[in-house]
Amino acid sequence: MRYKLDKGAHSVYALQYHFVQCVKYRKKVLLDNKLIDFLNKKVREISETFEVEILNLETDKDHFHSLFKAKPTL
Repeated sequence: MRYKLDKGAHSVYALQYHFVQCVKYRKKVLLDNKLIDFLNKKVREISETFEVEILNLETDKDHFHSLFKAKPTL
């Protein structure tokens, strides 16, 4: 598998992060599509603020997974 390398002024890097966020007490609250859409919207808004590229965002009933790319300075 080949990585797409990003470049900085004095660096070359390929950083991808897998972030899993669980709901408190693992309660099954992520069932409503409106709530999931709101969560997706907010995550994407925050990612634009910090110049993070969201590669994948998936939800389950009690947690969500996010795969994203960020600069090493973040």
